Parts: sequence; C-alpha cells; structure tokens
Amino acid sequence: MPYLKNGSWYLSAIDGDGTQRRIRCHASTKTEAKKLKQELRQKYERQRLGLEARPGSHVFATVGELMQWWLNAYSAGSPSETRDRYFVTKHVLNASIAPVSLDRIRAAVVEDFLRSKDGELSPQSVNHLRAYLSRAFGKAIETERYTGVNPCERVKTRRVPKRKHDYVRAEEVPRVLAALAPEWRPLFATAIYAGLRKGELFALQKSDVDLKARVIVVQRSHGRDTDKGGRADAVPIADELVPYLKHAIGTSPSELMFPDAEGKRREETTQLQIVLRPRALSRAGIVEGFEHICRRKRCGHREAHANDALRRCPACKMKLWPAAKVRPIRLHDLRHTTASLLMMAGANPAAVQRIMRHSDPRLTTEVYGHLAPEYLQAEINRLRFQPAATRPLPEDENDTDAENGAIEAAAIAGGWNGGRRGYRTPDPLRVKQLLYH
Repeated sequence: MPYLKNGSWYLSAIDGDGTQRRIRCHASTKTEAKKLKQELRQKYERQRLGLEARPGSHVFATVGELMQWWLNAYSAGSPSETRDRYFVTKHVLNASIAPVSLDRIRAAVVEDFLRSKDGELSPQSVNHLRAYLSRAFGKAIETERYTGVNPCERVKTRRVPKRKHDYVRAEEVPRVLAALAPEWRPLFATAIYAGLRKGELFALQKSDVDLKARVIVVQRSHGRDTDKGGRADAVPIADELVPYLKHAIGTSPSELMFPDAEGKRREETTQLQIVLRPRALSRAGIVEGFEHICRRKRCGHREAHANDALRRCPACKMKLWPAAKVRPIRLHDLRHTTASLLMMAGANPAAVQRIMRHSDPRLTTEVYGHLAPEYLQAEINRLRFQPAATRPLPEDENDTDAENGAIEAAAIAGGWNGGRRGYRTPDPLRVKQLLYH
C-alpha cells in the first residue's frame, strides 16, 4: 500500500529485474497514489514479460549500434556479407533511424522509416530493409542483448509485383551458343544445360566433373567451400553438354573448369551480363526491335522500328544507325531457361526440382517454370471430347450458321438436345408434374 512520509507519498513495487523499489511520487491524495502504484506495477510486469524495455538493460544504446553489431557478428563470413554491409550502411547506418534509442523504438518508428524509403527503393528492397532490422533485433533478443520485443513483427511487408522473367527458347539456344566467343561458350553451355549459378560456374573444378558417370558435383561458389544452399549436390550431365565440358577440361590451364587467361578463378565482379547481353543475344537475333539513331553531331534523332532496314534521318538526311534492342534476358534467367525447357519437354516436376536443387517444389514450378503460349495452346488442345466424325468449327468467325451447325452436331453426338425442354427419350422414373401438392 502507498504510505505517507514527510508530506510525500511513497510507492513500493518489484521492478522488471526483480528488485524491490521505493519510489517517491507527486500524488496529493491516497487515491491518486493507489492509481500511480497500479500503473507502476503494470509497467514492471510488462518489463518482466519482455513486452517493454527495461531502462539501462540494453547492451546497445541506438539502432545504429545494434545493426553494426549484427553485421560484425552474423553477416561477416556469410555469402551475402558484401551485399549486406553495403545495403545496411547506406540505408540504415546513414539514415534517420540509426541514432534512435532502443528505449524509444516501436513498430510505428520502423513503419515511418520504411515509408520514407518507399519512393527511393522498390517494394522488394523495402522488404529487404525490414528483414535486416528484424534479423538484428531477433538475434539481439535471442542472445539476451535486447530485452524488448521485436518492433518489426508488427510491421507488414510491402506487396511486391510479380516480375515476368524471360528465358531463351529451345530453338534459340543453338543460336546463342554459336554467337558466343569460344572462350565463353562452354561456360554458358553449362549454365543452360545444368542450371548452374554464376558463382558455381566460377568455382567449378575439373575434379567436380565426372564425364564417365555423367555427373557434376556442385559444392563451391566463388571463394566459398559451399554453394548457396550450404551443401553439395550432384547434377546430371546432358548428352549435348559433354563436348563443351571436354573442350573446357582440355583448354583450362589450371584445376578450374572456367578460369581466366591466367588460370585463376574469375572475380565476382566479372560482368557476364555484358557478354550475354547485348553481344551474344544481338548476334543471335534475339531482339525486340531496332532503334535507328542519327550519329551526326547536334542532331540526335531517334526512331524505333521492327527491322534494321536502311533509313535516313528526316532532319539531316544522314543514314540512321540501327541499334538492336535485345530481349531483357539476364544471366540468372539461364537458370529459368533450364527449368522451363525441361518442363515443356515433359520432364517430371520432381526431377526438375532435383536438377535445379530447389528445396521447395513450388519455387521450381511457380518461379522458374515458365511455359510458352504455344506450349499451353498444345496442352489445352488435349481436351478432345467430340467424336472423330464431328465437323470442326469453321475458320470464318462470322459464319454463325456453320458454327451453330457444328455445335449442334457435337451436342447430338454427345447426347444433348440443344437446350430444348424435355428429354430425347422418355424417362420412366420421371413422374408427372403436379399443379398442387
């Protein structure tokens, strides 16, 4: 109970650390002192349950210190260390949320911070930013370096528009490989036929390739001894990939399959994207159109066309330079190519999942498995219910009479009478309808 001493009311309660506290309050009556004590007990109870931070109990004073600790303790040495450190430093440590005290951090503070990034970053990048904060708070709570709740749990993720990935069609694969320089051809062939990632290609060694058993053991990525999934997986070798692998083994001056000119592992910053696009795709004719550019100084006229036929500038009559606009196919889209072409060739989805080394089969079918419109058209045409003698629908869309005749012929063959009342044959079980019950 509150007690009065020397003209002031005192409250006694057990704080969040389990220590008995005696606090002087500014209540003028006993009733006010009782209300203040009840509020104080509720506050200490929330601190004991971890629903509210205890003053002076955090190892870190600010959000910036927490994120710096997470980078050094958990991101260091991981495959994404470089990307994590760059992203967190730019968007968190140098942002307005960095000096915020952990005693004042709430879900509303995190939400306001993410809202300030909505125009600067894409929805997916904002979700990554929220994930970085959530992981740091989660590790601090797990290691008892932060006693409050994770403020990111009540912050909703942004809705990310589904991106439509492009891929190389089956008839385009030989053209792309032929358009590549001999130095790059085996590497890109392995990316298409085996679905290997960039880091896995750079770290692949000759000892990982068993041509007799037709297996590639994927167990490294860039300078790390594990791949992205942290395990070693065996990928079967397609028959058409064997000549490319034999050529790579015979020409490589080191233990690596695809080294640089000095026999060393290629740097992570190597721009394979430039080798593929626009160079190889442009030479292979995988383009969306052409942009005709006037190369005369101070003119700069541009116009888009579907072909590269010779044209002249309407302003200065100079010849226009046709620049190909290749399809937006990324290097990682070659993995999408592997999964898509396997699925459209009739491969079992479970086998495609194993080849792509996905832990979740939905990732294979929903993200990497793209089906061409002509393939879907052929699949939907499997729905054939009409007898062989039934006349097909007419080619002319305006031929309504012929269309109705075809529909009626199919319906009669199937046992339907065109929607007219009654049945084609009497039904002995059908009783006569009564006007009254």
